[in-house]
Amino acid sequence: MNAEILIPTATSIGGGFFIGAMLRYFIKKIIKILMFVVGGIIGLLLYLQQQQIISVNIQKLEASSTFIIISVATSFDKMTQFGDATSLGILLTASMTAGFTVGIMK
Repeated sequence: MNAEILIPTATSIGGGFFIGAMLRYFIKKIIKILMFVVGGIIGLLLYLQQQQIISVNIQKLEASSTFIIISVATSFDKMTQFGDATSLGILLTASMTAGFTVGIMK
């Protein structure tokens, strides 16, 4: 094999794996922070309702949270369409996926 072909390929695979692992790490941290904040807000609202300081309409709260979750999932799905990922190259995309998967399993 020619070193001129092998070095860029190896760099693409290794870099993609590293990017995928780092992406997994940051997504996991962001989700933890968001869950903590949202849980705290909901807990505060329910505590204030128990103390009869405010009145919370649980049905409206559930409907709006469902709408937000569906909107976020739809926008995330549009961002990660398969055509956008393949423009990076098959090796880079595959190694990013492998790094992300290994990071999630860890």
